[in-house]
Amino acid sequence: MLKPTSEQWTIFEQSPGQIAAAVQDLTDKQLRFSPGIDQWSIHDILVHLADSEAVGYWRFRKTLAEADSVLAVYDEAAWEKNLQYEQQDCTLALNLFTLLRAANAALLRIQTSEAWERKSIHAERGELSIYDLFETYYEHGQLHLQQIKRLKRAFPL
Repeated sequence: MLKPTSEQWTIFEQSPGQIAAAVQDLTDKQLRFSPGIDQWSIHDILVHLADSEAVGYWRFRKTLAEADSVLAVYDEAAWEKNLQYEQQDCTLALNLFTLLRAANAALLRIQTSEAWERKSIHAERGELSIYDLFETYYEHGQLHLQQIKRLKRAFPL
């Protein structure tokens, strides 16, 4: 049975703070800088993180509450386009990401060993346990933190 290590828990719970620190002193111009057509800016990433964590919030709860449930797939590019990411408030999005991540961590921390083995079916990825979902979102925050750091370095001076 797989459960997160203490290091994974730390990273999972600290990702929002690390991301907040990484964007803390950026100007609007820096937040909105995109290195190319159809490439996300830091602003877009922050809005995406909130949406993704909201999907994770639902996926964790669906899997824990309903045995062998089916998890919907969502099209990130369609969300970015049709939810007008560029017009959304990225500070609000970062706050939402932070709160949703804290709620997810609080729920997951109280789960029994057996609960970590509960599974759902994802239309693209197949069977996923709570641990598999945890690992997905654990890695997701870190992936976008590194992307933010690369975008900061790429910003023209």
